[in-house]
Amino acid sequence: MHNAFEQLAALDLKMLRMLLVLLETKNLSRTAEILEIQQSTVSYQLGKLRDALGDPLLIRCGRSLEPSPYAIQIQPALTAQLQSLENLLFESQFDPLKATGTLRIACHRNGARSFIHALISRMNKTLPQVRLDIVDWNERVPEMLREARLDFAIGFAPDNLSQVTALPLGKINYQVVMANTHPLACTPLTESQLFDYPHIVVNTHEAVERWLNYLATKHHQHRNIAFSSSSMEFAAMALAGTDRLMFAAETKDPFFQQYDVTTHPAPFIPAQSLCILFHERASLDPLRMYGKSLIEEAVNTVLKSG
Repeated sequence: MHNAFEQLAALDLKMLRMLLVLLETKNLSRTAEILEIQQSTVSYQLGKLRDALGDPLLIRCGRSLEPSPYAIQIQPALTAQLQSLENLLFESQFDPLKATGTLRIACHRNGARSFIHALISRMNKTLPQVRLDIVDWNERVPEMLREARLDFAIGFAPDNLSQVTALPLGKINYQVVMANTHPLACTPLTESQLFDYPHIVVNTHEAVERWLNYLATKHHQHRNIAFSSSSMEFAAMALAGTDRLMFAAETKDPFFQQYDVTTHPAPFIPAQSLCILFHERASLDPLRMYGKSLIEEAVNTVLKSG
């Protein structure tokens, strides 16, 4: 206990806040600029933190700094706990119009256009000073949420959801997508025809892939995977001039109109739950909780319009 007290005595909240900014920027001068302090002060405080915690925290790699494994480990919890403490002590009421910061989200390209338009419209009105960063959904989304590199993700819940919450927003049906020149372009696809043609796999749709594999086993068929990608854009491009089939969410979004493809309902695939994914630290931060409500409103608006 005495040793822990001595370690805490060597720290202060300003140093911890500086560390979090430095872990984000990985740059001493940029950190000093954001915090409006001298670069020498950043270097001095980093040295004190290294001594107190017994870890290098950030390691010089060429011209940049990279966080140590220990720094990566503590960053999510430290972010949440320090934000919670600051809110408790200094912020009695959250004012979205004055809020600053960044909301980072991931979503699929297919179906995102209407959602992003609705979200941007809401943020421009209610969070005018908050930056919005959007990245394509990829297989590292759960890891990025755990490591605080993402705040939210909108899509179908993957398997590896340790420490990540997935709240359903609504049910989404599936459709089969094929080139306009496909032999079945003018005819609805039946379950028995599923495996007569090669498939394109979108790597981020794990639940649907499991279901298609189940159907292949059920019908004693083998799936011929001709192309796979985590990008819906690349997958749609790979349909052109082929007899391949791709399975995608039916989001009422004009995404596929830019490609020479046609779509048909896929009733043999169960409706999937569209979810908002986030780490528990989001519930400790008023900005992220407010951002979560805007995301839910935007998604619900799109789902109802369909």
